[in-house]
Amino acid sequence: MILGLLLLGSFAYAAASGAPWVPTRKRDVARVARLLNLQAGERAVELGCGNGRVCRDLARRVPEAQVVGVELSFLQYIVALLQGRATGSSARFRWQNAFKHDLSNYDGVYVFLMPETYEKIQPKLDRELKPGARVVSYVWPIPGWEPVEIDKQEGALDLFLYVVGE
Repeated sequence: MILGLLLLGSFAYAAASGAPWVPTRKRDVARVARLLNLQAGERAVELGCGNGRVCRDLARRVPEAQVVGVELSFLQYIVALLQGRATGSSARFRWQNAFKHDLSNYDGVYVFLMPETYEKIQPKLDRELKPGARVVSYVWPIPGWEPVEIDKQEGALDLFLYVVGE
C-alpha cells in the first residue's frame, strides 16, 4: 500500500509541476521525428517523456543517435524503462526534474508540457542549448520564440519547430 501511495504521489507531483501525463498521439510521433531530423551521432532529449514512446521511436529511426528521456513521475519512468527494455530500445531514461537536466550537449529537444511550463522552461532552453539545436514543441508554442516551421495537419495537433540562434 505504501508503494502504491508513493507511486501515485510521484504521478501527482509530476502533474502539479506542469507535466501531467498526456501522451503524444501515436499518429504524431512520425511528425515529431521528421521535424527533429535527428542524424547519426547526434543527441536528443525528451523533457517529460512519460512512457518513452517518442524516445523509443527516435532511437529506432536513428540507431546511431543517442536518445534520452527525462521523466519526473517515478511510475512513468519505470514504465518507460520496462517498455524500453522489452522492445530492445537504445533510448535511455532518467528519473529527474527537467529543470535540473543539463541540456548543453543536445542537438534536439522535444517537449510536450503545459503552457505555463513552457514559460518557465524557456529561459533554461535559451541559456543551455547550443546554437543550431532544434526544439520541437507539441500543441503550444514556446513564448518569445519564433518557429521556423509550424506543422499543421487536419485533425492533428500543431507542432512547432525552433532552431536556436535563428
